[in-house]
Amino acid sequence: MPITNTSIIRGAVVGYSKAFNMGQLHGEQMNQAGLEFAAVCEIDEACLSQAKIDFPNIQTFQTIEELLAQPDIQLITIITPHHTHAELAMKVLESGKHCILEKPMCIDTEDAEALVRKAKEHGVMLSVYHNRRWDGWYLTLQDLIQKDLLGEIFSVEMFIGGHGHPGYWWRSDKVVSGGAFYDWGAHYIDWLLGIVPGKVKSIRGFVQKRLWHDVTNEDHMESIIVFEGGAVANVQVSSIARAGKANRRILGTKGAVISNHNENYLKLYTDLNGVKIESKVPLMKDTWDNYYQNIADHLLNGAELIVKPEEARRIIAVLDTTAKSAAVDRELPVPYE
Repeated sequence: MPITNTSIIRGAVVGYSKAFNMGQLHGEQMNQAGLEFAAVCEIDEACLSQAKIDFPNIQTFQTIEELLAQPDIQLITIITPHHTHAELAMKVLESGKHCILEKPMCIDTEDAEALVRKAKEHGVMLSVYHNRRWDGWYLTLQDLIQKDLLGEIFSVEMFIGGHGHPGYWWRSDKVVSGGAFYDWGAHYIDWLLGIVPGKVKSIRGFVQKRLWHDVTNEDHMESIIVFEGGAVANVQVSSIARAGKANRRILGTKGAVISNHNENYLKLYTDLNGVKIESKVPLMKDTWDNYYQNIADHLLNGAELIVKPEEARRIIAVLDTTAKSAAVDRELPVPYE
């Protein structure tokens, strides 16, 4: 059953920064999915002016309270800096409106849990924009897994980074961003939890702060994630790695995969009738628009929500526990597993 009693869902975004044109992207994807992108809330007047150029028919507001007072806006997407996510989302949910958060959901595990509870309490949808589940490489990997070409996955290595100053902006400010792990790390952990079944048993986090002392984010973060079934993952995010490695290396009992951002194929290692085979598997197309299509289908037609709030909370728990483990210098369990 649909969870809304209207045939049209009118949506808005909170935050219309020029960074990556995210506000425009969300607006376009709402419209493409059959939703109606209707409003922008933004404190910067220049950004509001740009929003009106991009979407001449939208309404604009400079406070969240003004936006929430609009009875004909049913869906709000928050794309502000990470440290504002929890507070803004709580206001949206308490107003009885559906809410989407840009990744990461928030910074703290307890805030994530509070948002999950609040959405249930008010009977509204809560989701997080983990659109990278529709990356071509990940769709291709999932296809190989479903065909049982990898067998049981027991080891995953993931890496993103290089050597270079992270820049002077809010994503380099640990208080605002959550830390170096909360950008690409959110995507990597989402992918990881989607390919390794079972609960996370424990996490051991490691932090390096050795070079870029003029910004507060960590220079290098590493998370050793142990699953109850025995699988182990190593996820690294670094701005001081002078030598790189494969972005993703997945080992299974029947096969293995190596994947890199700049390649249009996966390297598959397996065997056929005892003969070792190494092949390049072409990537499926990126289909990021499917995120909002699922939102529309969920709200209007009762389709199952693909990116569930509990899944997004689980990602935050891994990110948060990694930092806490590094701070206390020991392995920690993960809450809400």
